Amino acid sequence: MIDINKYDFEPIAKKYGTPLYLYDADRIRANIKRIKDAFEKYYPKTEMHYSVKANNNIHILKIFKEAGLGTDCSSPLEVKLSRIAGFDEKDILYTGNYESSEDIKAIFNNDICINLDDIESFRKMIKIGKPDRISFRINPGIGRGGHEGITTAGADAKFGVPYEKAYEAYKEAYDAGIRRFGIHMMTGSNNLEPYYFAEITDKLMNIAGRLFNQLGCAPEYVDIGGGYGVPYEDDEDPLNVDVTAKLISEALQEKCVKYNLPEPVLKLEPGRYFVADAGYLLTRVISVKKSYKTFAGVDAGMNTLIRPALYGAKHRSFVNGKEDNKEFVNVCGRICENSDIFGQNMFLPKLEAGDLIVMRDVGAYGYVMASSYNGRLKPAEVLIDANESRLIRRRETDEDFLTLLEE
Repeated sequence: MIDINKYDFEPIAKKYGTPLYLYDADRIRANIKRIKDAFEKYYPKTEMHYSVKANNNIHILKIFKEAGLGTDCSSPLEVKLSRIAGFDEKDILYTGNYESSEDIKAIFNNDICINLDDIESFRKMIKIGKPDRISFRINPGIGRGGHEGITTAGADAKFGVPYEKAYEAYKEAYDAGIRRFGIHMMTGSNNLEPYYFAEITDKLMNIAGRLFNQLGCAPEYVDIGGGYGVPYEDDEDPLNVDVTAKLISEALQEKCVKYNLPEPVLKLEPGRYFVADAGYLLTRVISVKKSYKTFAGVDAGMNTLIRPALYGAKHRSFVNGKEDNKEFVNVCGRICENSDIFGQNMFLPKLEAGDLIVMRDVGAYGYVMASSYNGRLKPAEVLIDANESRLIRRRETDEDFLTLLEE
């Protein structure tokens, strides 16, 4: 496992070039074990599905396959990637939004659990075929995330069936002859407070209890989504997954007793929690400009890692091999946007051209959100496993970009 206080990133940077995403396989496995052990202790009927949208590299997916997890997919391509990585259909969960008829045709399979975003999605599906089981994503009218852009429930959120219409959705499916059900909720991402997860479990089970009592049946599974956070700043405490698992289990079991429901399978969809802190972005300083402020321009940009520009997200960073003579500096990329800033007033050792900056916690929503904006192409990805590095996605080339253009 990489120890950032001792590891020398320079040989990797020289071997594979920069900018470069680097992942630590042992760190991913440790994260899996930590949360898996906690939930198996308190609620053995828990099934975990890695959220593919966090990092969709097939070599990363295979780590989750080997660990016995399933996947949670948000597009037909992510389902295809899961299949290529070796996941069985029964271990694939699909949670999309605004599903087209083409999407539904591509994923329709009675072994795949599908969380539908809307009643209209069910109407599209029933024209294609009658599923064995139906689940709807419920918007409970409340939501919370690490920041506004990743809050995925509430009055302003585009996701899910409003809880006031939940019974209507399930009644329509019941009247169509469906007798097997699940229920889903995902209200926000990167939450670090265990009681938040107990709160959403309680909320979802109150909705589930009332509507399934009315229908006269019970859900096979309850899916409380993901949202398990990681610290991005030094003053943040990590999520206590043991307390989280305990509180979720207690809330679930209490509501099963209250509404006389058999205990369902509990499905979870962590993504960020597994891979964020296992990823590093290596980027080389191109030049340092003394302008109205001091800017250090690097060979990565907002096209490489868009989270700071998109969300105002912060990524702790350090300079490989340098610790002293620190000063405040604005680290920026080469994209022609003034929002192409990785950090303002970052307190780093005095930078020079050629220095290697290592940005932390980029394993989730890093490469998957990269683009070729400004003609700056996508970086390579490298995996370190048992202290051995290997290329798991090569650097994008001009030829790759041009192959998609029509004559």
